[in-house]
Amino acid sequence: MSNIQAFCQYLAKKGKKQAYIDSCKDVIGNFYDGCNVPTPEAIDIFVRSRWCGYVSKDRATYRILNDYAIFCEKSMPSFTAAFYEHICKTFEGEARKAMRAYKCTIVPIPKNTIVDPSLLNGLSNEEFIEAYRSLQGFIYDVYNDIEIGSPFGWGWPDWKAIAAEGINHNRVMMVMEALVNSSHLDDNSLIVDKKHFGEYDICKPIAKTKLMLEGFIKMGLHIKGLDDKKSKSFTVSFPDAPNLITVLSAYFRKPGKEHVRIFSYRFVENPDTQIRETFFLAKTDGEPEQLRKIYYWLYDEAVKHGFSPTSYEYMGCYQYKKGSKDWLLLGSGSSYHEDEFLHSPNYTLAAKVRFYHVFKTHPDRITNLMKRFPDSFGRPWTQCYKCKTKADDCDKRVTFEKNGHDYHHCGHHHYLYFHDPNFDDVKAILELYKLENKIYQ
Repeated sequence: MSNIQAFCQYLAKKGKKQAYIDSCKDVIGNFYDGCNVPTPEAIDIFVRSRWCGYVSKDRATYRILNDYAIFCEKSMPSFTAAFYEHICKTFEGEARKAMRAYKCTIVPIPKNTIVDPSLLNGLSNEEFIEAYRSLQGFIYDVYNDIEIGSPFGWGWPDWKAIAAEGINHNRVMMVMEALVNSSHLDDNSLIVDKKHFGEYDICKPIAKTKLMLEGFIKMGLHIKGLDDKKSKSFTVSFPDAPNLITVLSAYFRKPGKEHVRIFSYRFVENPDTQIRETFFLAKTDGEPEQLRKIYYWLYDEAVKHGFSPTSYEYMGCYQYKKGSKDWLLLGSGSSYHEDEFLHSPNYTLAAKVRFYHVFKTHPDRITNLMKRFPDSFGRPWTQCYKCKTKADDCDKRVTFEKNGHDYHHCGHHHYLYFHDPNFDDVKAILELYKLENKIYQ
């Protein structure tokens, strides 16, 4: 028995609005329509079936299930246990995947690196490199401990933190950035202003951030005065690694956010010595050689066609611009509408394109792509919603046949995603992209 009616009465007594109660009745009713026995697997399937690509709606599904789990603690503990197990497996599992990916981005700083002189803070080039290597080791150890241990124990969020980027933004780096930019450097220690530190979004709620700080302490960082209510500041030091805090401070005081998204020595290297843009190098240094060749080739092709590196990424892909025109998007991250759950794609590379004209001008090439990437066509998020109901309203409507069924595709707003293309695939997709967008050398 699902006891939905009792749940609705419980919500009413809690003062919930009728609209929310109706939504709860609908969601829980739909769950039991497809499942009589609550299990973590059944809840996982149900949530994925409702995943709509809108943050507020996706969080709302979890909020309802969470309220129902609390209600069921005594009356139906099997649902409560199943829900919490699903939460743990899903969100801790995604955090572990993120940590594995972040570890791969830590490429040891070469001994012959020429450091940006503005970051030395009185250190010699050699002293900076030595301290930066210690910092790399510390951050790697943090990533590794989160991966093999308990992400929740490190303050990692659950469904409440679902955002446009999923939950796998780099919380470790964001907390470190908050530490540095709410402090001043004093003799290789940070004096952190508590109020300023607590104002950062990543530090809300502060209880979860304190869990991460406790993890940092376990990894060797020294933090004093954090829980001293009389003090307006606390001190951060790392006595076991000379100059580590000085280098940490220099790294995170850089303007911009790219160095917070990815921890890379490229952001402390003198940019005058780099033959490609800094953020691009940081994104690609940790990739396997075969993928790095593709990225470098695409970079050089973009520049050759007059497109400029932007130091920015979109949907996990490095972005190039030529006026209002975009270059082909290629990367390993996923977008919110890419049919991926919580932004943890199973592919290592994806080309993301909007095609409209070439469906008509080069149907043979589209057919070849459809044969090579059958799962890329007809996916839910590539279809034009206007085409489903009022076709005349959409001037970018494309209709194609696949497996005996007609599909509508919006070439104006929606992307096609080609997962794990090889080098020749990328070249073919780029040529078609150039035809679509009238890009000439």
